[in-house]
Amino acid sequence: MSTLFPNCAVLMATCNGERWLPEQLDSIRNQQQVDVHVAVSDDQSTDGSLKVLEEYSARLPLTILPEQQERFGSANRNFLRLIRDAEIGEAAYVALADQDDIWHSDKLARAVARLRSDVADGYSSDVEAFWPDGRTKVIKKSYSLKRFDHVFGSPGPGCTFVLTRALFLNMRDWVTINFITLSGLWVHDWIIYCYARARGFRWIIDNVPTMRYRQHHSNEIGTNSGLKAIQRRLEIVKQGRYRHDIVHMSELTKACPECSLALRRLSWMDRLWLIRHAGDFRRSRPEVIALQIIFLLMPKSPISDAG
Repeated sequence: MSTLFPNCAVLMATCNGERWLPEQLDSIRNQQQVDVHVAVSDDQSTDGSLKVLEEYSARLPLTILPEQQERFGSANRNFLRLIRDAEIGEAAYVALADQDDIWHSDKLARAVARLRSDVADGYSSDVEAFWPDGRTKVIKKSYSLKRFDHVFGSPGPGCTFVLTRALFLNMRDWVTINFITLSGLWVHDWIIYCYARARGFRWIIDNVPTMRYRQHHSNEIGTNSGLKAIQRRLEIVKQGRYRHDIVHMSELTKACPECSLALRRLSWMDRLWLIRHAGDFRRSRPEVIALQIIFLLMPKSPISDAG
């Protein structure tokens, strides 16, 4: 491979993605002005995913991590395993990849250029969501960062993330130490973003979509739009899972101790404090209003240990 281009490690989590993998792998193979190596963790797929991966290993540098004895059962655990175990070699940058998207050919090159020009450590971007019926929609995530927005959610889909080597290696040590606890949380992209911001790493959100973000019934997260998505997230709030994860994220990263304390107690005074400060927790006005409603709806139940 050419040494003139930046070396990028791509960490891909797969599970029964045979029907989508060829398009995604082709889009990674066709990345311009970067040298790419892909490390894959497959969560015991029962379709032809492994066969597809093995075939593509002859077309691009691709390593499949050894199979685990037990199924991870979530993208979060699978990506945490990649962060902990994947070999990144001399890669200067590390990107995350889902199994079912389609990357623009300049996705990685653009991210690297922005990280360098902005002197940043973490990168994410807007995306173009697309559906089987042909619909498309640009999902905007590139609102201005807020003081504690990392404690309350991700800056966008983890499949847009590109990290510098320094941030990745620093985070890898932390993930390794806290692997069991982090495995009990909801989503890996939120974990990565919260850690990066809490530890003083600089993050940027690009307002140019860098990939096509596939939407289908098998999406574990997907976009935030639509009635079904709202219902799904409200169910997570009612179950206490969102509150649980905010508390543990805050305490693990030592970000916003006031937030974790207020959410642990969740008295009416705490709810009012959280509502009053919601503008520091979310990036857009609709997200702020939605979070204020969530603070009113959150059940007051014991916070269990993560994992």
